Amino acid sequence: MKIGLVQFKPHLFQVKENVERGINLIKSESADLFVFPELAFTGYTFNTKNEVEWVSENMNGFSIKAFKDFAISKKTNVVFGFVENDNEKFYNSSILIKSDGSHRIYRKTHLFYEEKLFFEKGNTGFWVENINGVKIGLAICFDWFFPESFRTLALKGAQIIAHSANLVMPYCQEANKIRSLENRVFIVTSNRWGEEINALNSNKFTGMSQITNPDGKVIVRFPQKGDKVKIVNINPEEANNKNLNKHNNIFYDRIPEFYK
Repeated sequence: MKIGLVQFKPHLFQVKENVERGINLIKSESADLFVFPELAFTGYTFNTKNEVEWVSENMNGFSIKAFKDFAISKKTNVVFGFVENDNEKFYNSSILIKSDGSHRIYRKTHLFYEEKLFFEKGNTGFWVENINGVKIGLAICFDWFFPESFRTLALKGAQIIAHSANLVMPYCQEANKIRSLENRVFIVTSNRWGEEINALNSNKFTGMSQITNPDGKVIVRFPQKGDKVKIVNINPEEANNKNLNKHNNIFYDRIPEFYK
């Protein structure tokens, strides 16, 4: 499977411009799945609920319509984060748009810091979707901090976890080596980069988007800065092998009754 890893820095609140820039970044590339960051085209540094509402979208929103058209025309699949408006309830969400124009939404389970002031706690739960015979799961940023997130996706059969992120802490890129190893899955961490300032509030993002494989190895990692896209060929079937050796299988050896 060809994975399009995308690192991207949106301009705060400039949704239409950011979507056009994002599409221009990948339009000449060929991949089975493109993965963009969390809140990829809105920016992240909100000060008020009104700002969140201003950039929010339902299923008729600009970014979703634009990428549905792109996915259909390019016969590809795309994951990106957006501010979802569901009857005036706002979610930090990620959408998987498939090559036939269908979609499925994941709402962030673990809200980070001031996200709790603006977003509802995600209520979709973790799920896995089949794309051309490959099982894809979605997660968003701070979900990585909770081992249960990626373990749940792995137990549901995910071979690839599309992990859209706006990382501000320095730990995730190294920690996801372990998340891949302990679940024997591919993790595609698409992160944004640079500093974003909104009045007196600001965030610095770590870049270094990466893909880790079931052996816990980084097979590609971007620098800290710069809009980047790279197409990486992976074999999803590597994630089907949960054996460490002839006596140990990471799922069969679990003893859930002791994990309470």
